[in-house]
Amino acid sequence: MLTNSEWLGINELSLLIHGTDTIRDMQRYFLEALRNIVPFERAAFFLFHEETGGLLVLQSPFCIHMNPEIVKAYGRLVNTNGICRRVISLRRTMAYRSSDLVTPDEEVTDSVTEVRKSFLLPNEVSFYSGIVLADDRKLLGEVVLYRTDRQRDFTDNEMEILDRLKDHLAIRLRRERKECQVQQHEKDQEESQLIAMGLTPRESEIASLVMKQYSTEDISRHLVISQCTTKKHLHNIFAKLGVSSRLQLMEAIRTWERARE
Repeated sequence: MLTNSEWLGINELSLLIHGTDTIRDMQRYFLEALRNIVPFERAAFFLFHEETGGLLVLQSPFCIHMNPEIVKAYGRLVNTNGICRRVISLRRTMAYRSSDLVTPDEEVTDSVTEVRKSFLLPNEVSFYSGIVLADDRKLLGEVVLYRTDRQRDFTDNEMEILDRLKDHLAIRLRRERKECQVQQHEKDQEESQLIAMGLTPRESEIASLVMKQYSTEDISRHLVISQCTTKKHLHNIFAKLGVSSRLQLMEAIRTWERARE
């Protein structure tokens, strides 16, 4: 049975999950706050991107006391190891712990041995637990908590805490993914319109950022190109659209868009 302080922690974490502005900040604040009611020594919170063929790519990881190489190793195991894929392959939101994943008959199998030799032992991990996050059988992300021999296995109470939080996390990630999809669709539409005006895809990206009033420095930083390259693209854009300033460029694009409505 959960204590009053644990219920209070769950309520505070639920508010944090839904109320934090960015996903990156939510990942960080969630792990830091979770540690107060479910202690751990290492942790990772990452998002999933599923490529054609089912390959899972770990994105935007936020880690506590973990080397990025450890996360890469886990990313490989998620795609190749039967034990690591056991929960992932269910494609539903759920909390789990390692001691529930492996039966006594599986203790000496190749899958278990590989996980121990290539991941658990080198990182001094004795117990791990986590939450798989999914929506409509689409994988969204995962929270993984690790403990060494200095801590015991995750208790039933701690698993109930994770279980109470899992749906809040899945809802937040689902909302974020849908918002990103809408934004990407709007971006694609805008850039396709600019391409129809005679600009290249890169020029369309830059023109789109000009419409959002990005400075030359901001555009260069956003696209990871030099300011000199940005200026060359802007010169070509001005020449193609017959304008000589950013204001004229913006008005030309707006005029073209009105004519297409």
